[in-house]
Amino acid sequence: MSTFVGWLNLDGGPASPEPLTRMMERVERFGPDGSGIWADGPAAIGHSRLCITPESLKETSPHVSRDGRLILAYDGRLDHREDLLAALGLPVSELRLPDPELLLKAYDKWGESCVDHLDGEFAFALWNRETRTLFCAKDPFGRRGFHYVADSRRFLFATDISALLAAPGVPRALEDRNLAKALGARTVQSDADSTFYQGIKRLLGGRTLSIKPGAPPHLRTYWQLSMEPEIRLGRSEEYAEALREMLECATRSALRTHHPVAAMLSGGLDSTGVACLAARELAARGQSLITVSNILPKEFQGEEWTRDESRFIQDTLNQYPNMEPHWALGLRYPVVSFDDEYFSWHDGPDRDTKSFRTRELFELAAARGARVTLGGSGGDMAPSFRGTGYPLQLARTGHWLNLITQIRLQARQRNMTAAGIFRREVVRPLVPAWLRNWNDRLRHGDRGRSEFPLLNPEFAVRLGLGPNSTSPHAPMRHEDFRKNQVELFNAVGGPGGAMWSRVHCPTMESPQPLLDPRIWSWCHRVPVGEFVRDGMPRSLYRRALQDVLPESVLKRTSKGWFAPDYQQRITNCRPAIEAFLEQHSRGNRVWDYVNRPLVEDTLARLSQPGSGEWWDNRFQLVLCNGMRIAHFISWIHRSADVHA
Repeated sequence: MSTFVGWLNLDGGPASPEPLTRMMERVERFGPDGSGIWADGPAAIGHSRLCITPESLKETSPHVSRDGRLILAYDGRLDHREDLLAALGLPVSELRLPDPELLLKAYDKWGESCVDHLDGEFAFALWNRETRTLFCAKDPFGRRGFHYVADSRRFLFATDISALLAAPGVPRALEDRNLAKALGARTVQSDADSTFYQGIKRLLGGRTLSIKPGAPPHLRTYWQLSMEPEIRLGRSEEYAEALREMLECATRSALRTHHPVAAMLSGGLDSTGVACLAARELAARGQSLITVSNILPKEFQGEEWTRDESRFIQDTLNQYPNMEPHWALGLRYPVVSFDDEYFSWHDGPDRDTKSFRTRELFELAAARGARVTLGGSGGDMAPSFRGTGYPLQLARTGHWLNLITQIRLQARQRNMTAAGIFRREVVRPLVPAWLRNWNDRLRHGDRGRSEFPLLNPEFAVRLGLGPNSTSPHAPMRHEDFRKNQVELFNAVGGPGGAMWSRVHCPTMESPQPLLDPRIWSWCHRVPVGEFVRDGMPRSLYRRALQDVLPESVLKRTSKGWFAPDYQQRITNCRPAIEAFLEQHSRGNRVWDYVNRPLVEDTLARLSQPGSGEWWDNRFQLVLCNGMRIAHFISWIHRSADVHA
């Protein structure tokens, strides 16, 4: 995962490379394989390279076209390169070209419409010396970082916010509304492209930005997810065959590296499917696949929520002898840490509440020479969609016989009663939200809660959010699940997520084949019934990989817990949390934002018995996420005072 920075003087004056040197120092650890700065006229660009693919060894930093007309700062991996070559009219032998060279050829042919022909994960900034235009873009899913600051004098950009904070004149001022959202405010309105910092924006996925001296930035949306037109095939098997082909292609693209390849192997349907496809492809090449898996330490004393997945992992390893297993216990790092060193390289709080385990997995892979660790993120939202809302859809459209058959089949497959599925999938979504909440509180008490008001109520009042700002989201109607998902995706510019590997391991990339835009676009146009055929949730994915997955995983309907020992792990952090509370007394500025009484009450509950999802939810949201945000606010105020 390379990194880049840049500066464009909007008054047309010459740009100095000196500020870029300081900006690049903040992100140099992410690009250890070469760096450089280019400056001419009003533009200056810096680039640090991380070589992942064989072709990337030929890249330069930044990449300059042969005629010197175009200067490109690029971070990414282009997928389905054969299709791009065909569209460019180039022979297959040109596959040896590095990605930046192919991108420049695409720009030469199609101009700013070149992004319509690109697949993969990417973010780039391209300076055209002839037109004096800076053209920037991000892939449809927003998997790579691109942030910028624009005012009347200059346009600054970087893959990482930390680089922008190192630029002269960029304040370290918190954006209160986004902070309120992170703390649980549900009614706050903020721009989708805003960040935790005032004046710093992010380029959304599926968007381009063009700017030249003397003109404001021009933003364009070039890709959005759609559910139309619906795909209708002749036989059910054709859907599975089509998905299988796309899954194999996406996984093969993610394996384009000259380093050893690793994959997360959890024993769940999604990550196991990706790992098995990768193992099959690598076995054909005579190569092994490093697998990294979470297991529970022997001293774990769990109750009903253990959900250990080692049996499914072992079944997978038995089926694929070229898998090289490695195990993580999650003991190397604490759940919560208050070390300011983290913010020397990262620009916000760690939002992965399981990072004490995730980080160990990435480091296991890196220790064995891998720079690529495949994962299964995004599967349950597209290729392995559960078919949420299908029974209600049948009820609303009056297909009662089909509804009865579907519920009976699901009851058999999921080992549940038909009456229970009917209440949950049909009756409950039709009941008003207030009545559902009342019933949940009556039956479960506080255990019915899944959200907690981390936001200081006085902070909410200052923002004019009103008394219900921390109430739970309005429930998503089951029959509109995919429609709402598409609308949310398009509003926020994709799920993002690639930068999380950088948080844990600076030289690691984490491709997610199940987040391939071609797969998502296709799956969201497939009839929902294909995902629950014969009553089996995630049926389409299972049928597509029926000869790939181990039998135990293929028939599995349960879902494991990534960190079932979470309560014990967070309990070990109690002294550190208490120390932070003592160092930051009630009058500290941190508590102007964060609900300290809720933190204290939740901390007191750690000594009480209990396990299960509700307990884990509260500990994650309050003691992990809440305390990380509190630490971030403390660091921002202290660093702002230093830089003032």
